[in-house]
Amino acid sequence: MDTDLILRRFMMERQILANLEHPNIARLLEGGSTADGLPYFVMEYIEGQPITEYCDARQFMNAKRLELFREVCAALQYAHQNLVVHRDIKPSNILVTAEGVPKLLDFGIAKLLSPGWASETGEATASMVRLMTPEYASPEQLRGLSITTASDVYSLGVILYELLSGHHPYRLLSRQPEEVAEFVLREEPEKPSTAASRQKAEGKDATNYGQRTTDDEQKTNPKSEIRNPKFLRGDLDNIVLKALRKEPQRRYASVQEFSEDIRRHLEGRPVTASPDTFGYRAGKFIKRNKAAALAAAVVVITLLMATVITTWQARVAQRERAKAEQRFNDVRKLANSVVFELHDSIQNLPGSTPARELLVSRALEYLDKLASEGGQELSLQLELAAAYDKIGDIQGGFGTSNLGQRDKAAQSYRKALAIGEALVRAQPGNVDFRRRLSSGYTKLGNIRWIEVDMNGALEAYGKGLEINKNLAAELPNDLQLRSDLAISYRNFGYMHGALGHAEESLNNSHKAVGIFEELAKNDSGDTNLQFELALSYDKTAELITALTDRHAEALVLMRKAQDIGERLAAADPLNAKLRRGQAVGHFNVAQVSAKLGDTKTGLESSRKALAIFDEMLAADPKNEDFRQASAMTQTFVCEMMIKTGQAAEAVKLLAEAQVALEKSFAASPTDEIAHFRLANVEAALGQGYSALASDDRTPAAKRLSYWRESRSWFQKSQEIYKIFLAAGNLTGEDAVRLDVVNEELAKCDASISRLTHQ
Repeated sequence: MDTDLILRRFMMERQILANLEHPNIARLLEGGSTADGLPYFVMEYIEGQPITEYCDARQFMNAKRLELFREVCAALQYAHQNLVVHRDIKPSNILVTAEGVPKLLDFGIAKLLSPGWASETGEATASMVRLMTPEYASPEQLRGLSITTASDVYSLGVILYELLSGHHPYRLLSRQPEEVAEFVLREEPEKPSTAASRQKAEGKDATNYGQRTTDDEQKTNPKSEIRNPKFLRGDLDNIVLKALRKEPQRRYASVQEFSEDIRRHLEGRPVTASPDTFGYRAGKFIKRNKAAALAAAVVVITLLMATVITTWQARVAQRERAKAEQRFNDVRKLANSVVFELHDSIQNLPGSTPARELLVSRALEYLDKLASEGGQELSLQLELAAAYDKIGDIQGGFGTSNLGQRDKAAQSYRKALAIGEALVRAQPGNVDFRRRLSSGYTKLGNIRWIEVDMNGALEAYGKGLEINKNLAAELPNDLQLRSDLAISYRNFGYMHGALGHAEESLNNSHKAVGIFEELAKNDSGDTNLQFELALSYDKTAELITALTDRHAEALVLMRKAQDIGERLAAADPLNAKLRRGQAVGHFNVAQVSAKLGDTKTGLESSRKALAIFDEMLAADPKNEDFRQASAMTQTFVCEMMIKTGQAAEAVKLLAEAQVALEKSFAASPTDEIAHFRLANVEAALGQGYSALASDDRTPAAKRLSYWRESRSWFQKSQEIYKIFLAAGNLTGEDAVRLDVVNEELAKCDASISRLTHQ
């Protein structure tokens, strides 16, 4: 008991308990050390039974068991919110008092979700395997992988399985950790209702390590709800199996979401747990890219076969028409499932961009065919427009994970917009059609912005804003319409800012912030609203610092956005959208800090942003958005390094960014954003070589070559800036870039002339 591991774990448990104050968590009363230096702590005494024994002894019906289980969920959710993962959830660590109050205890192998925790404790995987309880450990624990709150969700799922069915999810033959791990990692758990049916068929004498032994005749009585399979089929089967999924990202995102599904079941409302059907099997591919491609191929083959069958059935005699129509609807349903369910379930996962493109492009082919067969059915046209929007986002959408195919994205967006306009002409009062048209104008504005057609983008955003204003006025209680309106205000304001219209820009941006603050206040648990609020803070701060000299005011808003981004990314670390938002938050803070003269913070924050972008790019190497974001951020990091006397190292890193952006622009010559970013990195290279040439430590023999190298890079950036100036697209803060480069070129010429005539 005095080994380093035990002492470290003991001190960690005391630290964890000191920060937890919850009615369903055993309280820490006091702590200290004995005379001979051994640490101790005093906890409240819990006189109770393990939750499974407590429920069985009192013959609780399912509803009572579920209500008691939700109290445990509340305690564990509280621990997670305090950045604590328990890692040893099992019935003996959940005692229920005589008053019926569950108490969560034994945080002996809990984990703090702080970046430096593992190094501080020196925790080894083998040690944790020895300390955990294998029958209740998650697959990632058994594999010795990184542990998150999803591991506790799994352990809760095992307990709920036992509470409802009387069985462990797996028919284990022993409790040996190696055998348990092999069984759990290899086998899939059967449904709780199936386990309960097996219990009734086998009788009380059929026991194994996975079966509880407290069942009696009443608990298997057909008139009783306890252990009765018919009361477990459907919602409860799906809820439990979702919590027990082997892939952490496919379980409930949090204990609170798990508990909420149980509440919906108790209230007779639909639950979010989806049936184990096509969506479940196809979702397997998100584990690895190879698996993703395989699953996508299965979907494509299925779609192709269904479409062929539909076409063939359309040509049969009248007596077969009903069957042909049914086939048509099946394919339509399947294609929409791929676009709106399977795609959406993986769009924020690292490395999913190629798989998303394959899924949506194939499904789009079949929707196109269905549209030609189904004539001008308006609902099918609406689905087709939405599919074009999604494929456009993947091809080259602004601010989304994409492949950098800007031309293809523009084509897809314009197809979606044309359909949206036709739908509104057909039914001018249809809310769904008008929302689709508004979305089409927004996407058109995005692509025109990418093409540096600022006035065209402003016009498109303005049309979308007018539609959303009218919709929000007609349906003031529709929260989604309020959110859409706020996004329109934000886009419209940001584009005014790009054109230098300060008053219009800030007025519209503040309207967006106000709406999102109100929506987020009324629903603080909505991740998407929190994300949009953070983005609105960021965009407004960017405009303030670009259009005014109120940089300190801008920094306050950016810090708010950064706090939200950090919190969201910590809660869902595998979500690429949230990770990107976290990186953008760091980058914006870096930019404004630099404007305020705080170069140190500028360098530190931009390096944090770069680390996130590089990590995301490594996980999704075909993602053009991540590639350009990484190169752009690396450029800024190097600018800060040059200011802090690290020009030599900065020049090397800038050369890497320059190569990356040249490849991006070569792959998509119409990508004006990549072209402009290339000019920026070339100008930064000019600054780097200028700093080296001006450095007193540089040998005199090298200074002339450095000045010439500096001049070469400034001249390259000048040529690109002149193209943007001629097109009227060098506006806002960027308007001074050409002047700065011209001044630097004059400085280079003077220095070269002086050195060549010495």
